[in-house]
Amino acid sequence: MSSKLSVLRVGFFLDGYTLKKVNEYYLRYHRYHSRLDFRALKNWVRDYTVRLFGNEGCPIEIESHYYHPYARGVDRAESSFGNGMDRFEKQLSRAGIEVHYNLSENEQKVGPNMQLVEDAYLFAFYHKIDVLVLLSTQGQYSTLPERLKRVGVPMLLLGWNFMYEKDQMRVYWRTDSCLRELSGYYVAMEEVAEKYPPKRHSEKNLFMLPYNP
Repeated sequence: MSSKLSVLRVGFFLDGYTLKKVNEYYLRYHRYHSRLDFRALKNWVRDYTVRLFGNEGCPIEIESHYYHPYARGVDRAESSFGNGMDRFEKQLSRAGIEVHYNLSENEQKVGPNMQLVEDAYLFAFYHKIDVLVLLSTQGQYSTLPERLKRVGVPMLLLGWNFMYEKDQMRVYWRTDSCLRELSGYYVAMEEVAEKYPPKRHSEKNLFMLPYNP
């Protein structure tokens, strides 16, 4: 596959429900006390996918989409100006990642945005991408790998497993085993994250630098 590609077209789809939990873990419970840097994460995906699916010197194009776990309220655009969500979406925008909100009927329900599955499949079906990279831990997306396989598009899953103490209880977060088994390729991102602590003057970071280093 890779030897025939003049340009490697990658679809990078981020499950906002998973990313919300991951960022909470690294900010509040992990020794990093920092959030993921979206631009750095996208660069890591670029480097990894070209090594896995491309060839030496192969140009790469990344189509990136973030799926919020909740719906956009009618007045959210006005009321959120300048607050944390506004800054969060600006970070996504600066990284070249398009934002999608959940459907309005799910406004009171926080969970995986299932529109991701249909959008990702359409990109593959109409040959807009050669490879799909999914950042998620959620079993609700386990139908996606088989659908992609039918149209000849491989899927790389970026999953996370971690444990932390909260209110004197252990909390475990795991990548769904079915999703992991069905995906053609898998990366344990908690292991990758340990290689890129947030620090200044580092050639590569996956995390934002602390405000008070």
